Amino acid sequence: MQFSQEQDPSSYRIRAYQAGSIDIIVPYSDDPDAARTVTLTQSFIMTPDVLIQDWPPQSPDQLQQDHMQILLELQPEVVLLGTGTRLIFPALRITADLMEAGIGVEVMDTAAACRTYNILMHEGRQVAAALIQ
Repeated sequence: MQFSQEQDPSSYRIRAYQAGSIDIIVPYSDDPDAARTVTLTQSFIMTPDVLIQDWPPQSPDQLQQDHMQILLELQPEVVLLGTGTRLIFPALRITADLMEAGIGVEVMDTAAACRTYNILMHEGRQVAAALIQ
């Protein structure tokens, strides 16, 4: 699925999604107009300012409470948790620390999380996407 490209050369954004891979536009820190695209095939976390490519859970059943710690440290307003090709709700204990910290958590399939991330990011929201392929 190709997304329409809006120009925001200083932020990480999603260019395209297909099951098993996501194209991310990565800005260069010294020249925001010289962004490049990388294709990710593993689970990752992304905010407009941060890309963490080595997020451990590779399937929703591997998701554990300690995997969410990095999201607490990033302090977003909302976390979009993409659970792959199907919507799979994690156990409440996995997201409890985020909710207790006042961080919203939205669980959806990864395609929906990609679309929602771009919308919220372009609105200037402090959003984090935690995407399981």
